[in-house]
Amino acid sequence: MSIIQLKNIKKKFGTNEVLRGIDLSVNKSEVVVVMGPSGSGKSTLLRCLTFLEEPTEGIIQIGNHKVTAGELTRKRKTIIRELRKTTGFVFQNFNLFPHKTALENVMEGPIVVQGKSKEEAMKIARPLLEKVGLGERCDHYPSQLSGGQQQRTAIARALSMKPMVMLYDEPTSALDPELVREVLQVMKDLAQEGMTMVVVTHEMNFAKEVADRVIFMDGGVIVEQGTSADIFDHPKEERTKRFLSKVSGE
Repeated sequence: MSIIQLKNIKKKFGTNEVLRGIDLSVNKSEVVVVMGPSGSGKSTLLRCLTFLEEPTEGIIQIGNHKVTAGELTRKRKTIIRELRKTTGFVFQNFNLFPHKTALENVMEGPIVVQGKSKEEAMKIARPLLEKVGLGERCDHYPSQLSGGQQQRTAIARALSMKPMVMLYDEPTSALDPELVREVLQVMKDLAQEGMTMVVVTHEMNFAKEVADRVIFMDGGVIVEQGTSADIFDHPKEERTKRFLSKVSGE
């Protein structure tokens, strides 16, 4: 069953066409890893999914919430708001509130978006911080946490909204190498629990181990997609082969 459906998604910034007609569907509990060189449109695609960027053209559906780019209807804002509630977004640079503790950061969504009391929000937030290995860091501020701990807090914050889908935009690229593993482990655990995930990343081993499907993007289009074995062991397209040989050589 498809949870995400994208039809002919295009995005222009001025005359620069960053996405050139993306069609993609993601099934329940599927882990899709999106790879490609810088500037290929990966992050823009992810941001269009939740209308952090407004697509120039196309249709986005997540769960029962369907939005057509550029369509001006009275219900549009409400539908986008509901669509966002079904997705958890984990950013490259954590995006935590610096003046709030880890616990308060995770409580924020349930209180502000879902209207829960502080007590209810705390009952949601504490177990999530324990789940990502930060039970003893609840009262620490972001500046008192390592990059890996901040990103795990960000994952817990996204999970606090009970999303149907988790979106990750280069979640480990701002981390020191020794902190990458702890974040990827949390993501692997979520994948094993059946969370639907779309992950933009350069972490090849994560893609090989965890992805049900790997998508290679370049120049704003999907060049090739398949299982991790298809893409890593038997890539068909020359552009995919060049990218993989460059990345494995680094």
